[in-house]
Amino acid sequence: MPTMEDQLVGRWEWVQSANAAGSATPATTGHTVVVEFDRRGRARFYQDGAMIGAAKFRLKAVGNGWRKSKNMIIYRGYKSQQFYSVSGNKLVLQDTENGKGGNVYYKGGHKGQYTEFTGKR
Repeated sequence: MPTMEDQLVGRWEWVQSANAAGSATPATTGHTVVVEFDRRGRARFYQDGAMIGAAKFRLKAVGNGWRKSKNMIIYRGYKSQQFYSVSGNKLVLQDTENGKGGNVYYKGGHKGQYTEFTGKR
């Protein structure tokens, strides 16, 4: 089974964000967003092909023993931390201070694919 880091490493293209206020996609915002995670613990953030940020990161599994643990990315020099989950070529990032919604990214081809994590298509 791949490690937490092995699952996260790669180039991820943003396809959708959702929260209580609604949802957004590259088509509705007019922007492309990419995040890259490497094996040396570095993350790079791009918008419309230009790097807009970079940070070192570390991974941690958090839980209280009652519930299944969540995977967390702790950044140094960028957003403080995010929960994440990887399933195949789908990555969901959720800011820890915002318990609802999240951002969905895909590795590789994803044309027309959107998530159902908000309960909508």
